[in-house]
Amino acid sequence: MEVDLDRCHSGRAVRPRKRFRRDGASAAARAVLFVFGLIATTPSSHAESFARPDVVRFGSDTEEMTQALSTLCTAQRLRRIDPPFLTEVRTRQLQIDCDGFLFLGQHRHVEFVFRDDRLVMVWLMVTKQETQRMIEAMTAAFGTPSHRNGQYVSFESSRTAWRFEPAEILFYAPELDADMAPDFD
Repeated sequence: MEVDLDRCHSGRAVRPRKRFRRDGASAAARAVLFVFGLIATTPSSHAESFARPDVVRFGSDTEEMTQALSTLCTAQRLRRIDPPFLTEVRTRQLQIDCDGFLFLGQHRHVEFVFRDDRLVMVWLMVTKQETQRMIEAMTAAFGTPSHRNGQYVSFESSRTAWRFEPAEILFYAPELDADMAPDFD
């Protein structure tokens, strides 16, 4: 800060005036505004596009999926589902429970479901608080939902659905089309 001593007509000193330099203080203010501007325009993880995770390869067997998930899950467990809830199970229904799977910026629990050692269904757990955001993201990715009822918002052409209770996202194989259709109507 610079201080000037001004003198009145009589030559007596008057109260000093403060002048602010344009270098230090305003340069810092401009820097702060620039940083906040960058933050405001940088896309966040919430801006990611909705898509079925690349690791989901329907028809894969449990060994292939266990290997593929080894670096994507913080923990995984293979278990038998008995009795099976899928139709037309000839030998067994298995499930890989995967914890810590990163999806749209959050670590999540995911269930990879196998009918006779072929991946046919994936349930990705989310929270009720994400309902609106997820349905909007799914609609942006897949278009208008094909069906909407008290349990599901479905996008049948993409074989994807939102389930309200519990809050989760479903991805399913073409071979389950007929099994899923009644749930969506």
